[in-house]
Amino acid sequence: MMIKQEERRAGSSQTILEQPDKAPDLLVEALGLLDAPPAAYLVGDGPLRQALAGLVRARGLQAVVRLPGWSSQPARYVAGASVHVVPSREESWSQSAVMALGLGVPVVGTAVDGLAHTLGDGRGVLVPPEDPPALAAALARVLAGVRPDAGPGRAYAQQFTPSAAAALYLDAYRRLLASRARSRHAGTAATPAASAQAATGTPA
Repeated sequence: MMIKQEERRAGSSQTILEQPDKAPDLLVEALGLLDAPPAAYLVGDGPLRQALAGLVRARGLQAVVRLPGWSSQPARYVAGASVHVVPSREESWSQSAVMALGLGVPVVGTAVDGLAHTLGDGRGVLVPPEDPPALAAALARVLAGVRPDAGPGRAYAQQFTPSAAAALYLDAYRRLLASRARSRHAGTAATPAASAQAATGTPA
């Protein structure tokens, strides 16, 4: 979820309407607890859309929660936001959280699985899972200006840029090829000795 202070705007990642463990319902519940909930953009599409739209109506948030559907450019919803929220019940690693960190956008997320590492060490704001009041309180603080320093988050996200990822893959392939070359060389070097032993009957 992204919130833009100037427009009171929020938003979500692409998969949030596809998988229950992304917890879009918890996000809506948290927004409903805020005195002045920001406009929320839950980007993406999927089987949860209808139920989520019903929850939005039940909480009286039709004027602020928006479901723009799938986007080929989700980063445009993150850039310039005041906060990005990842309210997941389970999350091994959040691409949208890393994207937001790289853009200098503060991230509020649940302390689950790998997400706790992604946002740890002061890079983001962690809250307990399945806890809309805690999520709402964290949102209110960040919107009021109490937010992490963007520096550590930007540095962490730099590990996952296309160029950084390509360099890691290239290094891994080079090491693999070198290892295979050494194995072939060792096998070739052992062959003459084995042949000589077979010819003379000398035990190995």
